[in-house]
Amino acid sequence: MNTIRVEHSGHIKRVTLNRPEKRNAISYELASELLAVTKEAESDGTRLLIIRGEGQGFCAGFDFSNFDDASPGDLLLHFVRIEQMLQAIAHAPYDTMALAHGQTIGAGADLLLACRHRAGSEDMRMMFPGARFGLILGSRRLAECVGPDRAQQLIGNPRRIDAHQAKDFGILTAVLEATDWHAYEAQVLEHILEIPADARAMALHACKRDTRAVDLYDLVQSGSVPDIKHRVAEYLAKVKAAAKK
Repeated sequence: MNTIRVEHSGHIKRVTLNRPEKRNAISYELASELLAVTKEAESDGTRLLIIRGEGQGFCAGFDFSNFDDASPGDLLLHFVRIEQMLQAIAHAPYDTMALAHGQTIGAGADLLLACRHRAGSEDMRMMFPGARFGLILGSRRLAECVGPDRAQQLIGNPRRIDAHQAKDFGILTAVLEATDWHAYEAQVLEHILEIPADARAMALHACKRDTRAVDLYDLVQSGSVPDIKHRVAEYLAKVKAAAKK
């Protein structure tokens, strides 16, 4: 695999997003590889899948590197693959954990939200900008986590929230420095292993509303508008201009 690193030890499978030069932005390839690993973990004895990012941040969101050459159809396929990957993680029959640091933006924040256990370091900064270019991705998962009113405040808001705000909102389950992540993993795994795998899978299923069909429908509807590429281009131009100030 080119965009992620995978290590499997005992009941734990660790996945590292490995595109530090792109701030671990989610390309179609990365989404596909992470989707495949998530599916494989359903039958290889994994009880805890842990996702973290290489380099200076967890994940900067959607990868716009090839935006100029992409057709609207290409963009939609990319959006859909990301949603498929997020759904597989959110509905996995085993526990999932995100360990986030630095930039955790857009689809990167959605990736964190898809996980059952969500820890962030003090330097983590999070934002959900997708609605600013008209895309509805992960909105229902965010609302389930923080409530509809808070979700509406966060969606499309250009202000980044820090780790402690994210913890207060219910987005993070823990604020920990990277030096404490290993102990956190061990603590969570100890609790997981107290419950038989099949019973844990049923409990995870019972506690998760299945909105996959409507989530995918909303995404396709928002990503299929004729001017989606123009909207994204305008958004990227604004981001670039703001960075120069």
